[in-house]
Amino acid sequence: MESAFKKTMKRTGRSRGEKDRHGYRAQLMAASALALAPAGAFAQTAPTVDLAGAFHPFALGAIGVLTLAAAGLLAVALRLASASRNQSVLWSQRLAEMEAQLEKAEGVLSAHPGLVLVWEDDYDAIEKGWGEPKILGGPAALASLMSFAKAEDLAGPSPIARLLESLGNLPVEDDGPSDEIKTLRDKVHELRAHGLPFSGSVVTSEGRPIEADGRVAGSQVALWLTDPAVRMAEDAGLIGKVRERTTDLHGALALLDRVPMPAWRRNADLSLAWVNRAYADAVEAASPAAALKDQLELDSGARKIAERAAAERRPVDGRIIVNIRGERRVFRIVETPMHTAGAAALGGVATDITDLDRARSDLKSHIDASRKTLDQIPVAVALFNAAQTLTYHNDAFARLWGLDEAELATQPSHGEILDRLRHAGKLPEPENYADWKSEQLALYAAFEGAADSAEDAWRLPDGRTLRVARARHPLGGIVVVFEDISERLALAARYNTQINVQRATLNNLAEGVAVFGADGAMRLHNAAFQRLFRLDKDLLAERPHIDRVLAALRSNVARGAEALDEVKRRAVSLTPEDRVPLEEASLTLIDGRSFSAATEPLPDGATLMRVLDVTDSREREKELKERNAFLEDIDRQKSKFVDHISYQLRTPLATIIGFAEMLDDQMFGMLNDRQKDYVASILTASNHLRDLITDIIDLAVIDAGKMTLEVSSVDVRELLANAATYAALKAEDAQTKLSVECAKDIGPIVADAKRLKQVLFNLLSNAFAYTAPGGNVVLGADRTPGLVRIFVADTGRGVSPEDQARAFDPFESRGPSAGAGLGLSLVQKFISLHGGWVRMESEPGKGTRVTCYLPERAAPLSAPDQGQDQSCAPKADQPRTAGKGQAAPARRRRAGGPKAQAAE
Repeated sequence: MESAFKKTMKRTGRSRGEKDRHGYRAQLMAASALALAPAGAFAQTAPTVDLAGAFHPFALGAIGVLTLAAAGLLAVALRLASASRNQSVLWSQRLAEMEAQLEKAEGVLSAHPGLVLVWEDDYDAIEKGWGEPKILGGPAALASLMSFAKAEDLAGPSPIARLLESLGNLPVEDDGPSDEIKTLRDKVHELRAHGLPFSGSVVTSEGRPIEADGRVAGSQVALWLTDPAVRMAEDAGLIGKVRERTTDLHGALALLDRVPMPAWRRNADLSLAWVNRAYADAVEAASPAAALKDQLELDSGARKIAERAAAERRPVDGRIIVNIRGERRVFRIVETPMHTAGAAALGGVATDITDLDRARSDLKSHIDASRKTLDQIPVAVALFNAAQTLTYHNDAFARLWGLDEAELATQPSHGEILDRLRHAGKLPEPENYADWKSEQLALYAAFEGAADSAEDAWRLPDGRTLRVARARHPLGGIVVVFEDISERLALAARYNTQINVQRATLNNLAEGVAVFGADGAMRLHNAAFQRLFRLDKDLLAERPHIDRVLAALRSNVARGAEALDEVKRRAVSLTPEDRVPLEEASLTLIDGRSFSAATEPLPDGATLMRVLDVTDSREREKELKERNAFLEDIDRQKSKFVDHISYQLRTPLATIIGFAEMLDDQMFGMLNDRQKDYVASILTASNHLRDLITDIIDLAVIDAGKMTLEVSSVDVRELLANAATYAALKAEDAQTKLSVECAKDIGPIVADAKRLKQVLFNLLSNAFAYTAPGGNVVLGADRTPGLVRIFVADTGRGVSPEDQARAFDPFESRGPSAGAGLGLSLVQKFISLHGGWVRMESEPGKGTRVTCYLPERAAPLSAPDQGQDQSCAPKADQPRTAGKGQAAPARRRRAGGPKAQAAE
């Protein structure tokens, strides 16, 4: 936001400049008109008259005077125009200076450790509230002060409005009378409306003071809000940083001053600002101060390098040769910009590389020794001079390419040898042989920037792979080395494959794995090892000693630190007693995670450490124990409930059934038809309730593991016949056809006859309930080696796959004929007690077949997956007797239910 002063100056300067320019321009035009008007008029009135004879001398004098006056006026006009331009330039310069001063002032205010709020508004804006002040100050100050904003004020239009709303109702403590204390809101209003300054502090609800100062600044008012804690923290931090940087700077300068190589620093104009003692010695100055005074350069080339570094704003290096105390020295110069700001200073250092040049001169003496060495190695070597002529080769070179010594003795050129080998079919077949050949000979070209060496892999037609290395020879030409790496590549490929497989295998393990060598150094580890213990990747990348790894682990171990000592002993000890596996050492970290650690000695003397996170398994074990205890408690309560129900429900129900049967037998007199129907309904409902209670009790007893089977020899044919007889009345009521399919010689099984009857009655009742009138129900059995299969099949509506999944669950029932949903659950549990299992096969609209698989002798057997056996179970109630759930239409049928139950 532009300040009022700035706007005012701009308007004032612009208006004055415009007035001055308009005024000077008008005066100039008037003067020009006065000067030119007489001459023009004279030209028009006397175009052909002789001037000397037409005018009087007085007239001529008047004309001269007027001409001089016009010239004077023109000169005045020109001076006024020049002054106007100078004045405009002066005002523009002053305006630019004022704008720069304003920007500097705003920058200074922005660095204030508090907030500065500046208002420039009228009375209407003052009456509307806090307004929109200009905000100056650092973000840290705003963040600190915003922490005092109340939660209910966080919905304000801006952060400053929310802050002022939070502080506005706090009293301002100043030097005024105690009975005239006003709130910050009142003080700011008086400041904005009447220009009344104030200075004091407001205390927040947390007890922290906030300094508040209001001042008038020209046509503006300013409010200064400062958190003393922030200012003190900033002051302390700045002082500490200054001291730290000062110490570092002094140490660095002292170190540079003592290094044995010249170092210096330049100003923005590339003049020397500081040099060390080595620099003064290099330029043969009495002291560094003397070198600075005379601005002694190492060499003119050093100055050029500095100019390049300053221009390109990057480090630049180069070489210079100087004479120091009569000795030729070669230096490598590096000039580096000290920072990225414009016109920044440079820092330079010079490294003495004279010995390198000397080493080059000694190279020639080693050439003969190198040639003798090359004759002894099995790798093929060929040396070509600068003219590309073969000057040396070893025996391995002739054997590799099958070349005659006579051919090589002619010293063929490098290109000729390549051509001969290509014609013989011994070289690779590139797409463009000419380009490939040029690439092979490229090192002979001695141009700036050319490479000194090159390396290729040649795949020869005979299947071999050669490593071809070419390098420039110090005496000119190049040396070419041919190495057969076919076997190495094959071994490397197999090795890399094994390593990659090993690494992928280890990194995909849930266990953390680490291998320590016999010296205790880590050889390898997988990602899980680092992840489980949250170790530093850089630490593991260094292949640290086991002591460093265990020290990093020990700092996080809460329990089981002795296990780490045992791991170390097994890893670094060489005694046979210690080279044995360590099984299941427990570790618990401070974050609550639990680990199981183990070690295994390896044949090469290394030790494998395995770590597995067992936190979840132990938590699950704890949860299972708690759940088991909970379930055992529920089971005890259920057993008590069953015992209670067996007495509290069955005893009064027996009384109801007994008296109802007495009424039904008309022992106390004759009953009319309506009374007989009522009695029949009572008996039917009572028998249904008794059977339901019996089913619930049986189910609870089975679940409690307290039911035992009373096994005996049971004839399967007779069992099915009796069940069909008892179910005949139910089939008649359901208008379905019941048939028995069982061989007469099927034989007996050892089972509990009573429980098998319950199974068959439940299955038949279920089939009748879900088969439409006119349908068929089949009760059958057959024998296979070791098993007897008893089944009930119907032509009913079938069971959907969704219902089959829960068919044998207790209290699951579906459909209009659904009951309590215990029938099939009891069937499955009774058959399981015999050591058998149940399977259901059903499709919607095609009926259902339920098959019970029973062993020849009742014994616990391993049943198949109950999810498969029960996948086709119906969702309906299964009545136990023919009379269950249905009211008999006649007296004979009413008596059938109790008799059938009694027979059971």
